[in-house]
Amino acid sequence: MMITIQDVMNQIEKDITLDSSTVDGLKYGNREDEVKAIAVSFMPSIAVIQKTAEIKANLLITHEALFYQHHSNQTLEKNTNLIEQKKSIIAQTNLAIYRNHDVVHRYQPDGITQGLIAELNWQQYVNEQQPAYSILHIPNATLAKIASHLKEKLGIEYLRFVGNKDMKCEKIAVLVGYRGNGATTIPLLEKVDLVIYGEGPEWETPEFVWDAVQQGSSKGIIQLGHAESEDPGMKWLANQLQLGFPTVPVTFLPTTSRFQLF
Repeated sequence: MMITIQDVMNQIEKDITLDSSTVDGLKYGNREDEVKAIAVSFMPSIAVIQKTAEIKANLLITHEALFYQHHSNQTLEKNTNLIEQKKSIIAQTNLAIYRNHDVVHRYQPDGITQGLIAELNWQQYVNEQQPAYSILHIPNATLAKIASHLKEKLGIEYLRFVGNKDMKCEKIAVLVGYRGNGATTIPLLEKVDLVIYGEGPEWETPEFVWDAVQQGSSKGIIQLGHAESEDPGMKWLANQLQLGFPTVPVTFLPTTSRFQLF
């Protein structure tokens, strides 16, 4: 039986209701076309688009935006040479591109957080799951031990942290993406030892923890990076799609860090 782009979208969006403000949807392509193969990636870079075409996939499912801002910006998109070049490349590949940001974050529990926890082999430690975070209880853990585990499992070259690396941190909150803002993380630090997140304003949570440590409090944070925290979630989604559509090849295309160390 033929599987269409709409069939894949229906499977992903099953039981999820989105409002008019969503950034999700089919950005390129015809929803009635047959799906021959699927590529899944956190970031729809030009390299990912070209790789998708190279492996003969005709549907790319991406988490983040094509054109460098979370919401569409018509002024930016009409006045930037690189964006016009990228649009031309997409047209040449004839790809269907479906953005899945809001839906996967609305899974219960959050699909992106599930993916990160699974990649870390921490499922057995989960104590509480909320829409924006999960709380884990990990026995005999220190910040240094946790950091080493993160680097090994996620293939991260370096981490940034605030706190004492020898501190005990058995109660841990895990957040993904841009959830490292103070409004979300500071209340969590009242009940956990360590918060792990993707990214957030550096003058909020890091400053709170810095002051807390200076006053003798045993608190810490580890910042993974946005892509580093959410890439495993899209890998998880790719695995779910392969289970749901076993006759359609599904390939996860990882996102490498954009930053270099000097």
